Amino acid sequence: MFKKHYWILFSSIVVFAGLIAAAIALQSELFLYAASGIPIVIFYVLPDIKQNQFIRSDKDRDKFKLVQQTGSGEPLMILSFEPDFVRWECSKLYFHLNDIITDVPAASASSTDTEASVSVLAFDLSPHPKKTGWVGIDLEQLTQRLANLSYTTDEVTRFVMQVQDLEDIALQMMGSTTTAPLAKNKSKSKSISA
Repeated sequence: MFKKHYWILFSSIVVFAGLIAAAIALQSELFLYAASGIPIVIFYVLPDIKQNQFIRSDKDRDKFKLVQQTGSGEPLMILSFEPDFVRWECSKLYFHLNDIITDVPAASASSTDTEASVSVLAFDLSPHPKKTGWVGIDLEQLTQRLANLSYTTDEVTRFVMQVQDLEDIALQMMGSTTTAPLAKNKSKSKSISA
């Protein structure tokens, strides 16, 4: 939420309390009617807490694993997580490119037959508009795709992405930043394609 939204929220609450106090003190219905319209303004400037979910390696280290698998075929990026870790009601799930563990052979990755995987396509991925290095997965699109499959979101424990798609997102990030952070992002994109 932007700083001006905080001021609008704060001032709306003050105006609402003032109008209620004036309605009680002056016993006027007019002030009460005016106060009843203020919650509409408050509703539109309230922060949307569940809009996005961020995976942070410092807090969620034991709940997820982001691994780049190398093998004979196309290199894949696998985001595995505990059941019920992903909040599917959010619109995007963001992870940081620095959290990727690279050069893991396909045979050593942990997977069981009970895990359900979902393919994350190129159009499901997008860079964060303000935070450098964060990549978002569109959970709304994945939920729509899962509606046609034989398993539900509760059973999904892995997202499978192509490394090429993540490299394209990293290139988008490098193109949209200024010169100083560009050198920092180059090392991140090289670590993906390793």
